[in-house]
Amino acid sequence: MKVTRLEAVPVSVPLREPFTSALGTQTTSDYGIVLAEADDGSIGLGEISLIWHGDGAALCETVDTLLAPAVIGADPFELTRFQAEAARILAFGRHSLAAVAAVETALLDLAGQAAGQPVYNLLGGRARDRVPLSMSLPVAPVPEVLARAAELTARGFRTLKVKGAGDHDLLIEVLAALRREHGPALGLRVDLNMACPLAKDAVRLVRRLEPYDVLSVEQPLPAGDLAGMAELRAATSVPIMADESVWSAEDAWRVLRARAADLVNVYVPEAGGITAARRIADLCAAAGTGVVVGSMPELGIGTAAAAHLAFSVPRLDQPSDVAGHLYHAGDVVTADLVVEDGHLLPPTAPGLGVRLDPDRLDRYRIR
Repeated sequence: MKVTRLEAVPVSVPLREPFTSALGTQTTSDYGIVLAEADDGSIGLGEISLIWHGDGAALCETVDTLLAPAVIGADPFELTRFQAEAARILAFGRHSLAAVAAVETALLDLAGQAAGQPVYNLLGGRARDRVPLSMSLPVAPVPEVLARAAELTARGFRTLKVKGAGDHDLLIEVLAALRREHGPALGLRVDLNMACPLAKDAVRLVRRLEPYDVLSVEQPLPAGDLAGMAELRAATSVPIMADESVWSAEDAWRVLRARAADLVNVYVPEAGGITAARRIADLCAAAGTGVVVGSMPELGIGTAAAAHLAFSVPRLDQPSDVAGHLYHAGDVVTADLVVEDGHLLPPTAPGLGVRLDPDRLDRYRIR
């Protein structure tokens, strides 16, 4: 099998409702859809999911002009060779890892289709039969957050992630209201998206969170402040999760050496692909550090890629954000993604388990 065509199509898909976090308010996901065609006529799909450095749609040209010449004529099973060539072509372009991830995802989709196997079987097979999910709550007034939480728990979700920003008192009010409304059975994560500028600020805030029995606090400090993360981790009983601090396996190694996190949130786009994300997860597992799979949030293709990662990693320590497609009002694919009682069930079709809808791709295409 050889790749005969590779292209990326920019799309803009609206969210079901605006979503606010410490990073701002998002109303659409402007991403890129990668199509890799093989010499047998099969088509593999990938997704450039990125909210940093602009957006994923802006990286379509990177795929078309830089990565396509390296992929056309290649065997989609030769992922190590592709990753080495992509690293050479896109040296020092960290945000371009999302484009690399999308192309690798499309190659894995082709390989899985050719083998007649779901992608997770190309990664060592399933490590679990269900993935517990976490759904995010935006930064908003308490009544709005409670209404959204009631909707999600009614749909069977058992863990919610509360977003925090500069108003720490609001965050405490939201957590207190959620505990009053739902009791101790509801799992609560907190995601600060680097909202605390200094370690002492983070220590004060996280100690205020301790009475609410939160599962973890995600990236309270700037990505590069590993010393501050380690200081915070030693000063509180709440597990600290690294997110923006970890893109590559090298980043994960630095976090582990600094003892800066109890858990690492692993993303397919930021890592540069499923195989690179799997290396991060394996490294964390070897070091005894917890693993969670994160979301941008992605559309159906990117969610499927994250799902295959989540089903294959050796450890998965807390409910994960592998439900990005549920935040969107539309999509460009139909996906083999079944959510049951707050858990994601494994895709069973060969490849990613997603099918392109050309009409919807045309509807959401950025002209």
